[in-house]
Amino acid sequence: MTEPDRDPYLIASLRKGLEVIDCFAARDSWSLTELAGHLGLNKATAFRILHTLQDAGYLAKDEESGRFRLGMKFYSLGKSAVRHEQLKWQALPPLLHLAESTGETVYVGILYEGDAVCVQIVDGTELVRMHSFVGKRSPAHASALGKALLAHLPDSEVDAYVATYGLKRLTASTITDPARFREELRQIRAQGFAFDAEEMAPGLRCIGAPVTDHTGRPFATVSLSAPADRMTPERVAALVPQVRSAALDISRLLGSPSLPRRAAAT
Repeated sequence: MTEPDRDPYLIASLRKGLEVIDCFAARDSWSLTELAGHLGLNKATAFRILHTLQDAGYLAKDEESGRFRLGMKFYSLGKSAVRHEQLKWQALPPLLHLAESTGETVYVGILYEGDAVCVQIVDGTELVRMHSFVGKRSPAHASALGKALLAHLPDSEVDAYVATYGLKRLTASTITDPARFREELRQIRAQGFAFDAEEMAPGLRCIGAPVTDHTGRPFATVSLSAPADRMTPERVAALVPQVRSAALDISRLLGSPSLPRRAAAT
């Protein structure tokens, strides 16, 4: 008989897998028998769940004892979560200063699944200004935020990005030719900042500069956006040092030892 209040959108097998994972918060290691008994699962079901999690890297099995422990996948995910949460809050003081000194809306974002994703934002004080929100995703190839990070990837990863996500035309100014796009990234890498000349949306121009982590590797971008009529060549030239300074301040707060450096080509 079906439970009357059961959520029809829950995936039962996934829920069981998450219950297995939760067990490792209470104990470092579990045997198949212990885990099956603790959760009231039959051994065949428990084995399939443990084997799936092990195959995906979320659990590791000691072949001598047969006991399961958390795998390295959780370690890498935990590091990533901490780093992005740290970025969100460490970025706030430099972003506040940048927004106050320029009057424009400023962001910090990362690359995720081919998109530039905003993780922190401070609105400007100008009456007419750009509006966005934390979590907003934009195609990386057409944004200063995304291009500033793509420029510091190895050539092989840039090629993989183009092959996987393409260079979709969003406006008449979007760079869609792969050869021209690679040249654009080389120029960004050389000059230390990216510029979006209405490539994402008509009437919008943006400046982006990379933020580096504790290893000195670019992993985020500070970006400033404004209506095109306020982003004259003279004003862009004045704003670039301020955006780069904010990126450097955030990098230092995150323990970065150096200015952005390009990863070795592979």
